[in-house]
Amino acid sequence: MKHKAIYTKVRKLIDQRELADDNLDLAEDALAVLLEKDETCEWAYGLLSEIYYWRGEIAPAKEKLELYERGVEFGEHGVELDEDSLESNFWLAVNYGLYGNEKGILKSLDLIKPIQTHAEKARTLDESYFYGGPWRVLGRLYNKAPGWPMSLGDNKKAIECLTKALKFGPKFYLNHLYLAEAYLSLRDKKKAKEHLDWLLAAPLSPHHEREDRVTQKEAQALLKKL
Repeated sequence: MKHKAIYTKVRKLIDQRELADDNLDLAEDALAVLLEKDETCEWAYGLLSEIYYWRGEIAPAKEKLELYERGVEFGEHGVELDEDSLESNFWLAVNYGLYGNEKGILKSLDLIKPIQTHAEKARTLDESYFYGGPWRVLGRLYNKAPGWPMSLGDNKKAIECLTKALKFGPKFYLNHLYLAEAYLSLRDKKKAKEHLDWLLAAPLSPHHEREDRVTQKEAQALLKKL
């Protein structure tokens, strides 16, 4: 990997995004400086795509669409530079999904295939990336997309993918939350409850307590529907 020292520095800043309010800004600034020197560094665009995903997650509702769109732009550029860029493929798929969610599913059916394509590419490059992230994106896609004949939605496939994600991230909150939602889609309340109960009993992740609390609130809301 080229510019490995900068990658390590930026990766740490992103991972510690909750420890200081300006860590994402510092990460973005470091990547901007790098790209001024080497505009062909594909992984830098992938990490910029990730940064805008995290910005979107904590932004007011009216700002989310624009932030995810920026994440898409960075991811697309990274893939244009190198179709085998793991970071660019994965975070492009993620931002496509969130961008589509903000627009509304019926306005975003044309994004389903690109999400699948880039998540599958990320899976072939490293299926374990970000706690089984490629499998998680695919599982979420199969759970949320409309079913046949409109699209590729399939809750059984969703559970297969999310179960694989869980193997790589057994303590990662979203793997459990998305599995619970997929099981609920199949009306399997018992298995859904197992994952929701795990979420509410699990210790908060170091450095990511704020994000985990949000996920726990979602789990509590789902439990009330059982």
